[in-house]
Amino acid sequence: MIAYELLTSHLPYGERLGREVSAKWMNRLRYIPTRNERLDLPVWVDGALERAVRLDPKRRYVIETELIYDFRYPNPDFIERPIRPLLERNPVGFWRGVALVSLIGNLVLLYWLHQG
Repeated sequence: MIAYELLTSHLPYGERLGREVSAKWMNRLRYIPTRNERLDLPVWVDGALERAVRLDPKRRYVIETELIYDFRYPNPDFIERPIRPLLERNPVGFWRGVALVSLIGNLVLLYWLHQG
């Protein structure tokens, strides 16, 4: 968390996590890639940081030297990362776009109905 915050001046999930966090709220949290703030950071650095700060402790690095090793020798698993769909990256933005397209379509249909 400290390395992520030092590199981006933000927290990896956007908010401070309290001690009492419900499972429903935890499912809504999404990792914010470091490349959203720092385009100069390599993709593999973001991959290593993402693994280090995962919400599920079983999916994090077991010992800190694994993280250090991934920083020194880029992990091939983190180099080629597929582009996630917009719905996964920014669900609110996706649904706002859908709503906007729907609104415009409805306005066009209303205009045609009024003219005809």
